[in-house]
Order: sequence, then C-alpha cells, then structure tokens
Amino acid sequence: MDAKERNWNYCTNHLLNWHGIWTRYTPVGDVKESFQSLRSFKSNPEKTKIVHTNTYRYANGESKQESWEFNFLSNSLDNGLFHPSRETMRGYFFASGHATWATVKLKPNSYFGIELFFRYEDLRHSVGIVYDENGNLFHIANIREDCNGFPSKYWSTELNQLPERNFSGNWQGISMTITPDLKISEPIVTQFNWHRSGHKYYYLPDGVSVNCPSSISIGTPFSLIANWLINHYEMYQLIANYDELGVFSSLTLETFLISNA
Repeated sequence: MDAKERNWNYCTNHLLNWHGIWTRYTPVGDVKESFQSLRSFKSNPEKTKIVHTNTYRYANGESKQESWEFNFLSNSLDNGLFHPSRETMRGYFFASGHATWATVKLKPNSYFGIELFFRYEDLRHSVGIVYDENGNLFHIANIREDCNGFPSKYWSTELNQLPERNFSGNWQGISMTITPDLKISEPIVTQFNWHRSGHKYYYLPDGVSVNCPSSISIGTPFSLIANWLINHYEMYQLIANYDELGVFSSLTLETFLISNA
C-alpha cells in the first residue's frame, strides 16, 4: 500500500454519523456562538468515494446543510487529501483516526485555518484555530462529537472555559510524526511539554485545551497545539508545525499515560 492509499484508508475511520456541539470562542476566550451539529460520512461499497454532509441546527430553530464529495482518484494527492471546498487545505491521517485538515501555506492578506482531530472509541473532538487576514487570532472552535447520538452521555453541555487545567504528574508518551509527503515516522519516546513562549492558552470544557500564538506571520516558524485529557491518566496531544516560510511541515501525535514512578 502506498502513502496515498494509506492516508485515504485512515480517513475511512471517520465513516460514521458524528452528533456534536459546535462552539466558537473569541480570542479572549468568551463564547461567540454555539449550535448543534451533525457531520455525516458515507461511502460506496468499495470505499473509493466519500460523501461528507454537515448539518447545523441553531437555537432559533433554523438549520443549514452543506455537502462535499471526496474521490480517491482525484482527491488523494502526494501531499495529502485535497478538500473540495478549500484548495489550500490538505488532510493528514494517523491509523488511530487522529488527523488534521491543515492550510498548506500561510499567505499574506488571507485568512488561515487549521482543524485538529482526536478520536477515542465512539467519541471524536476537533479544535479549529483561525487567524484573520492580518495574521491575528480570529477565533477558536471546539467540536465535541459522539457517534451514538445526541445528546452524548460523555460530553457535558458546559460552554464556558476554565481559568486553568491541572497537568501535574509525570506524563510519559509515544510520539509519531507525519510530514507533507505522507511519511509517518517510527514511534519515539517523549515527555509532555505544554508551555510555549508567547502563546495563548485556552482551557475548554471536557478536558480540551488549546495552545497557540496570538498572531502568526511569514518569517517566524510557529506551532499550533491541542490536547485532550481523556481521564486522570490518559491524554492525546497534536502539534502542527509551520516553518519560517509559513509552510506546513509536520503533524505530531503524542499519546501520554501518567507514570506513578
């Protein structure tokens, strides 16, 4: 199996109906808006074609739907899965279902966005980080999803952020990295590292945290980080890295367990 096939097959981990709560936050952490969502993925029997449909249900009773079609032959490229709605974005997938839709290059006078996905059993959550045309943080989006239906037995209905989150303990982990040519590194041992100089921190409900710069620009490398504290002893972290030219260079998945040593 070549890298394009592997990336596509990992993408098929998400072929379910994902019922969720979609919440956007301002750069200072206030709730901007929140609504119910359903992201549905269906394929043909050969799994060579995927139809992705989003349905949004708002508090005022209105709803909105949009849909995209992915085809293995036309959407699987050497540098990631091509998104039909955004030619500047590519999808990169790990076997476990953790993934990103990443803007491949920061461009002047243009909005920039990335979505980082976590998958754990019947649950999924993703974090969206969006910057405006001046490179300033525009909003953070958090999407908590459950393929068993809505409301979820796991996710809370809390929207407001926490002032902080306790990451104390000896978190030991395994790290894997995927690069734009779809190569995935061998696992290596790593330790939890949360703090970054000049970054802003957002502690969202249900164990979700985001760590990103308040502004980004060409000429300065940057990283966009999110993690999910699943329980007291288990955590996932995703790190998207961009080089000094503003080009996506890698996505790193870190899987942590807390050590009692």
